[in-house]
Amino acid sequence: MNSDFKRTEAELMMMLVALIWGVTLVLIKNALADIGPFLFLGIRFILAFLFLVLFSFKNIFRYNDTTLAAGSLLGFFLFIGYVFQTVGLQFTTSSNAGFITGVSVVLVPIMMAVKKRQLPSWLTTFTVILAAVGLFLLSVPAGKISLSYGDFLILICAFGFALHIVFVDHYSHRHNPVAITGVQILFVGILCMITGLLSEPWPDHFTLNAITAIIVTSLFATSMAFLLQNYLQKFSTPTRFAVVLTSEPVFAALAAYLWAGELLSQRAYTGAGLILLAMLLSILLRKKPANDPLMSRV
Repeated sequence: MNSDFKRTEAELMMMLVALIWGVTLVLIKNALADIGPFLFLGIRFILAFLFLVLFSFKNIFRYNDTTLAAGSLLGFFLFIGYVFQTVGLQFTTSSNAGFITGVSVVLVPIMMAVKKRQLPSWLTTFTVILAAVGLFLLSVPAGKISLSYGDFLILICAFGFALHIVFVDHYSHRHNPVAITGVQILFVGILCMITGLLSEPWPDHFTLNAITAIIVTSLFATSMAFLLQNYLQKFSTPTRFAVVLTSEPVFAALAAYLWAGELLSQRAYTGAGLILLAMLLSILLRKKPANDPLMSRV
């Protein structure tokens, strides 16, 4: 009973992480009216690194040259994911962004098959087709055949996150998890800050929307989410946690409706449902090793 309680408690805490990740999309979209995407990400990730140092000082500096190299590569894929997601939010809805980002879960198995030089399984093929149909219904209005610009950027973001997950599976067990995460976060922060300072104006003042988004995303959605995930995963299984985390786009859509008045059409709801179904099938029906790569996310 005690272990069951611990597992339930841990899964509820992971659902809180999914809630935070979903809600942040609306916060970021609102903040981008007051600050450029690169400056926002630069401040967010540098602050997240400082919070990680504060909360896990003993582990954050347990790195070597190979950790720096691996963390930088992972940081590059993370950079692609977050930059295209954040820029894409300027041109699409938070709801669409949440569900399309979730396509990364479906892309991981096919990327793993390519990496291992194997043909994709029937399940991988089916879930990719299901997600593609869902993406079409969600992002392409009736009577048109082209993906909207914002949704296209978010789709690139999904590929970035999927590549990040695949390579985390390759590198994570070889390095201290806090140290390699710290390298990734700092890499993204520095690269975004340099790009932002060169291409975007520094805000005359930071609005409440910008400050709120920066604090919530850096402290709760990055540093605390990572530490919680690493602490809680011993109480449950990677598969159960991955299923819990598929609630993120649902929370994103709910937050977008409550705070931004975004409402999906019936066609878009059908597409979102197909994407969610593809995510769940990809997690529940495939064979996974103990260190399930789908659990990896900063």
